[in-house]
Amino acid sequence: MKDNLDIEGRDPEVASFLRLLDPASSDPNYWLRFQSWVLKNGAPELARRRLMADLTVGDVLTAWSRALVPAAALAAALAGVIAIRGPATPGPVAMEVGVEELLVVGIEGEIIPVALESDESAATVAFAGDRF
Repeated sequence: MKDNLDIEGRDPEVASFLRLLDPASSDPNYWLRFQSWVLKNGAPELARRRLMADLTVGDVLTAWSRALVPAAALAAALAGVIAIRGPATPGPVAMEVGVEELLVVGIEGEIIPVALESDESAATVAFAGDRF
């Protein structure tokens, strides 16, 4: 493979294939126009970044405070109104159901805690909480 390489270490066959993809092959001024297009369109962003380099932490906090302070005041006022109003009428209290009860709903036969209460199966069952 090294025998087919040119002076710059490139494979001439691959270079000829890649030459077909080069936009400057049909337009010699393509890369000069591309460079000027990139620099022209990137100038505003580069200028913004130059200005941002001079910002201090205080400048950033001041800029944030313009949006955050009114939003925090609005949130506090809304929370105060909700706290003052409170619930209009207490609704019916839902019966609390634990996860264990939900797991055995509709299951016929003995459930796990009942099975664990027998003396012979207690020695064969271990929970992860007991081990760790």
